[in-house]
Amino acid sequence: MTARRDLISAIVMLVTALIFYWASLAIEEDPFGTGLQPYVFPQAILYILLALILIMLAGAAMRFRSDAASADTEAGGLGEIRIFFFWVIPMAAIAFIYLGLINLFQYLIPTIIALSATLAIFGNRGLKWLVVIPVIAAIFYYVIFFGIFRLLEPTGMLLEYDNYYLFGPMQKFIGV
Repeated sequence: MTARRDLISAIVMLVTALIFYWASLAIEEDPFGTGLQPYVFPQAILYILLALILIMLAGAAMRFRSDAASADTEAGGLGEIRIFFFWVIPMAAIAFIYLGLINLFQYLIPTIIALSATLAIFGNRGLKWLVVIPVIAAIFYYVIFFGIFRLLEPTGMLLEYDNYYLFGPMQKFIGV
């Protein structure tokens, strides 16, 4: 990958991480909670991600001058257009559809659908890749973030369920 592509990728990731950091500031503190608050884990991950992005940005900036000439001659720019139409646009569509589905059905079902669509884009086929792995991964993340870390999810407009009744006994058992 050329320095120019690294630089553009780092800038896009930096902007995305900053947007998520800004959104994490809206996570409310649990007044009755003990230990880690719901906002601590996402912000800690974002701090680590920001550090890695800044390292990537610095490395790309240092290599940028030497790779600038070779990057312009690669495939006459057609490779980048092809990547944009076959990878970037479908992934952006999945992201926007995922956000819309979260507003309708809460977290679990849209996560399974988005993960399955993403795996299909990257060429994974079969029941195991398109159904089993997305279901297991989504349930795993749901239990971790909404069960153990007690994140509050917005209710869906079409499907609404309260995760306190799903995870209340487990939270009491492990003491969170």
